[in-house]
Amino acid sequence: MRILLALHQFFPEFRAGTETLARRTAEELQRRGHQVWLLTGGVHEPEQPLLRRTFVESLEVWRCNPSPPPSPLAGGMALSYYRPELEGCFQALLEELQPDLVHVFHLRRLTISLVAAASARGLPLVASLTDYWMACPTGQLQYPEVRPCPGPLPGSGNCLQHLAGRVVPPLRWLPLPLWQLLMAWAPLRGLRELRQRPAAMAEALARLDRVLVPTSLMYRSFKQLGFATDRFALCPYGLDLRGLEKQPARQPWPGDQQRPLRVGFIGSFTPAKGVHVLLEAVAALGPDWPAQVLIYGQASDHPVYAAGLQQQARKLPQVRWAGVFDSGEVFAVLAELDLLVVPSLWRENAPLIVLQALASGLPLLLSDVEGMADQVQLNVNAWSFSPGDSRALAALLQRASRRPAALADLINRGGQPRSIADYGDQLEHLYGQLLED
Repeated sequence: MRILLALHQFFPEFRAGTETLARRTAEELQRRGHQVWLLTGGVHEPEQPLLRRTFVESLEVWRCNPSPPPSPLAGGMALSYYRPELEGCFQALLEELQPDLVHVFHLRRLTISLVAAASARGLPLVASLTDYWMACPTGQLQYPEVRPCPGPLPGSGNCLQHLAGRVVPPLRWLPLPLWQLLMAWAPLRGLRELRQRPAAMAEALARLDRVLVPTSLMYRSFKQLGFATDRFALCPYGLDLRGLEKQPARQPWPGDQQRPLRVGFIGSFTPAKGVHVLLEAVAALGPDWPAQVLIYGQASDHPVYAAGLQQQARKLPQVRWAGVFDSGEVFAVLAELDLLVVPSLWRENAPLIVLQALASGLPLLLSDVEGMADQVQLNVNAWSFSPGDSRALAALLQRASRRPAALADLINRGGQPRSIADYGDQLEHLYGQLLED
């Protein structure tokens, strides 16, 4: 088969869960003898053409480089989800590559223009949803003050409230009826485009031949939001387990002053990932708390937020910034930790790092948010705390450092992970069905 995989951004500049899943999927399909390409977006590079061919190791990657959209009030809102000027570009690429089908992992930056282009050519379309971008402009269904969002209300007034609150935080407290009135009567192009977004997304989803979701939570969420889910199918993520076999059996932290407890965070430096909550918890434990906190991530994910984290950590002697590592080294990195903290503030969707930690037998300390807490067994392989509650997190970190036996009870209890080969089997079977229809 000839398969085009598409996503919003890719290696080497971006290396989060969606990018890793798409990369490992491409490698697995390539290993099986299929012709595979990746189409991706990224941060705009003024000196580069609209579309160019590159390589990431053995993978052929086509990089789309549209100009930055104008402000949301001047037409940028529509361009954040549909860019008509890209449709012709995508059709030309599809004409050149001649794929049998297109499998999308994320459409931000590429926009639903890719769906339109593939549909115009009659190509089967598959999408793997890794967040809520198709339902929510921010992708997270979360208000800035860490309240879950029900999704766009009629007229999308709550979307405007949310987006405005991200730019000017005090605006989030203005009453919702005011935002609904503004959406209904203000003659601004950007507001009209925001109102039109849910219908545009529903139409794009309806064009997909199959929509793969990693959890039943995501299926329920889209159904509750009013999207047609008759073409949805459950497809839990698969892991590339190479490197895991090289790691010795995990041993419990000795807890006898041989070395400090090693606590880790691995993920994107974005507010929704909650790194600041972990730093607040470490600060509450004081400078004498006997542990080492290793923070893995890159500042370019969100430079302003990352600068705030650096400032926050200056008086925390336990914290060490560990940078980034190659995705193939993840099990070696996890082997050096005694506990992984995942302090996310939004309803995560089976994050790969949680699945990888479970596969390695590493205990987890995570926010009790749907989609993530559903992946673990509390008090068997993980402890949890309320999202954003740094005091509760501090108490659990203190428990881990003072009661090594309690922490030891959580190790090597992650069960059998799903492999990328098993994931590839499901995709290959699905692709075959679609091409036979």
